[in-house]
Amino acid sequence: MDQMPPATRKLDQLTITRFIAALSVVLFHGGRKLAFVRHFPMLAAGPTAVGYFFVLSGFVMALVYYRPGAPFNFRNYWLARFSRIYPVYILSFVLTCLHYLNILSRIKPPKVWANIFLYQAWIPDYVLTFNIAAWSLSVEVFFYLLLPALLIWAMRRPAKEVIWFSIGFWLLSQILNSFLLTHFRSGMGNFLAYFPLFHLNSFLVGLAGGIWYFTYSARLTINPIINRIGLAASLGMVLLLLSLRAYLPAFPRTFSLDVGLLAPLFLMIVLTLALDTSLLSQWLSHPWLVLLGDASYALYILHVPIRMLFEDFLKLTGSGMAFRVMFAIYLPLLILLCIFVFKYIERPTRDWLRMNPNTLMKMLLDVVLILAMIRFSFTLRLGADISGFLRTETFALRVGIVVFFLALLLFRFYVAPSWRSLTLSALSGATALGGFMYLAWTSGWVEGFPRSVLFLIPLLVFTAIYSSRRLLGFLKPRVQVESKLT
Repeated sequence: MDQMPPATRKLDQLTITRFIAALSVVLFHGGRKLAFVRHFPMLAAGPTAVGYFFVLSGFVMALVYYRPGAPFNFRNYWLARFSRIYPVYILSFVLTCLHYLNILSRIKPPKVWANIFLYQAWIPDYVLTFNIAAWSLSVEVFFYLLLPALLIWAMRRPAKEVIWFSIGFWLLSQILNSFLLTHFRSGMGNFLAYFPLFHLNSFLVGLAGGIWYFTYSARLTINPIINRIGLAASLGMVLLLLSLRAYLPAFPRTFSLDVGLLAPLFLMIVLTLALDTSLLSQWLSHPWLVLLGDASYALYILHVPIRMLFEDFLKLTGSGMAFRVMFAIYLPLLILLCIFVFKYIERPTRDWLRMNPNTLMKMLLDVVLILAMIRFSFTLRLGADISGFLRTETFALRVGIVVFFLALLLFRFYVAPSWRSLTLSALSGATALGGFMYLAWTSGWVEGFPRSVLFLIPLLVFTAIYSSRRLLGFLKPRVQVESKLT
């Protein structure tokens, strides 16, 4: 018999499971043609694997934020959630837009805004636009919005009451989804599969499991053999159900495995791994496996745009390689790239934002100013009526915001703000925008190419950002900045 350590211990053995689930999504979106996946289709159960993410998310959120008797720190919570998902998500969105560059000026603004602000899962027609894997982040944002209220409610009630409530919600959710699936399947596929409310049951099951673990695990005496039997049984049942669905398309007839039906089994996997103190946990906590798990978010959200851009590159170079060869190159490069993104982009950006929360407001102000100055430049050059250059302006706005903001990051304007770094950012952004505009013009994606606008835009962007910093006291004199650097 092994006595459990406190519930607050770090559960590194769970981290690799995120990578396995993310890899299943990658295989679902791009690897189902491979021979070994055709023989073992449960390996590409991407939509079901997303349900595991929701359960694990609820479990981890409970461990991090469930503190009965303590006040909920809203400021730190929102900052942590934003810095955790949004920077890499925006990177994925930009890469996706790069793939759709030829039609970027013609995409409807509501579709763009839905993806930027992550509410596309609420609109069935938009849920799979741009990055098709991003719908789950839209659902996750919904969970984040609910979590403070859920935790405040849960911390005022006995843990058992919260657990029974979650079980009841899960049952009702499955019954409702089954009824809709049985009677209204035609024409409602996106709604039934992706609508956030249908996935709330998975998150609540994970949340209840985390509350149970936090409340009771330190008091329990766990038999390691029984615990491992529970792990094997729950994992085996998941694989069995996935196999039945793969080989018997009509199974299950009235329930979907992808909207939380397997949530209790997923929770059993999470809990038995969390309670495990054997060599298995030590193996799963190996630093290399933990690193793969840490890079799983980048793997999940970047795999679609990277695959699209990789295929674009192969078409551009005329490479006619077989699919299995392409995927054999793509998958290891994808994993390596996502490890790089985690170590050198995701984690540093997350930590920096949490240490510099006020910078978020400055960034938001700059985004608004850049957009306003690009539009103002077109108005100055073309007058109030720009009906003949609508696609040109739209293209300039959507590309310009990216290149100017990236230039501000590249020249460290938010780390060491000065008129010099701002000048370099404005000139670099204008150069990049000019290149994209020329490409769009020569390719026929936009109506025209008013060159004088490219001289107005950097001047107005520099003036607007510099003036805002001086007026608001954000931009320090050059002497003070240089003294800090030395």
